[in-house]
Amino acid sequence: MLTPRRAVTAGTAALLLALTAACGDDESATTDTTTAASTAASAAAGSGTSTSTGGTEDVLNATTAFLALLDDTQKTSVQGERTTDNLTKWSNLPDQLFTRAGLRMDALSTEQQAAVLKILQAALSSDGYAQVTGITTGDGVLKASGGMDLDFGADHYWIRILGTPSESEIWTIQYGGHHLAVNITLKGDAMTLAPTLWGAQPASYTTSGTTVEPLKGETDEAFAVMDALDGEQQKAAQLDTAITEIVLGAQQDGKTLAEEGVKVSTFSEKQKELLMALITEWLSTLTPAQAQSKIEEAENNLDKTWFAWSGETTEGRPIYYRVQGPSLIIEFAHQQGEGANAGGITHIHSIYREPDNDYGAELR
Repeated sequence: MLTPRRAVTAGTAALLLALTAACGDDESATTDTTTAASTAASAAAGSGTSTSTGGTEDVLNATTAFLALLDDTQKTSVQGERTTDNLTKWSNLPDQLFTRAGLRMDALSTEQQAAVLKILQAALSSDGYAQVTGITTGDGVLKASGGMDLDFGADHYWIRILGTPSESEIWTIQYGGHHLAVNITLKGDAMTLAPTLWGAQPASYTTSGTTVEPLKGETDEAFAVMDALDGEQQKAAQLDTAITEIVLGAQQDGKTLAEEGVKVSTFSEKQKELLMALITEWLSTLTPAQAQSKIEEAENNLDKTWFAWSGETTEGRPIYYRVQGPSLIIEFAHQQGEGANAGGITHIHSIYREPDNDYGAELR
């Protein structure tokens, strides 16, 4: 049975509504947080349950409604062929460091922005949608914090539709920007988020006395697994070479990783339960109807799965972990920012992939 994620609560979603004031009183800050406030309102209203029925029909209808609001020039910008070059045109970098295609949210009308959000609401669980909100809102916090000269903002995220939205043919929705790249591929009743990059900068921020951590569940559940391992298992899990960054991130499509770490077939039942809780945390960003089969597939392949770790085992310190099985690869790197444009801010890069099904390769 699909269990609720730990990362997002109604209180967290409602908290995001207050961010407009927290990001400053100037006009640019207010504009910058409009999208975040809108997404937070919807997330708060639906927290705890899926914002859609879990069917691909909802996503198709929402996408069709969005396209109907665009003029011809906007449609030309947002729509593209579903080619390899177009599918792989995503990154976690800010816009000044990577040229994106599609339409950016701050270039859309309020009605058009709302239509984009309805697409995300239809494709994601309420918690997955709130996770997107937490990440994009954090970018507004990053902008308001100053000290960095790059182009950040809560509404600096792009929407693109690749292929023709269809009830039967394969097509893809891309939504992303700095520290976020969601790839939603659909065909018929099937849907996948592989590959999707989830990031956060800052990884944790506080407003109105409450802390927001968009990837908290993915952090806490991993430490719970590592803490449950005995000394020999922990030693086996630790990678021989220190890793501080995800390996299969942007522009790394088609690459593979060696099976490293500790094999899950050596885990006790309790240890396996904890690992499944971590995997569920990742998969439940999809609606329950879409996530359940992927969770079951991961559980059926658990003894063929590997768990690897790099770094300390004390929460709050920079770490890297990997969950690698026949049906999925998860990488997570919690980093300390370095350099003039990182500002020393702790941030996260992570990636979810399906080895044979990135961009819906198995849905053809």
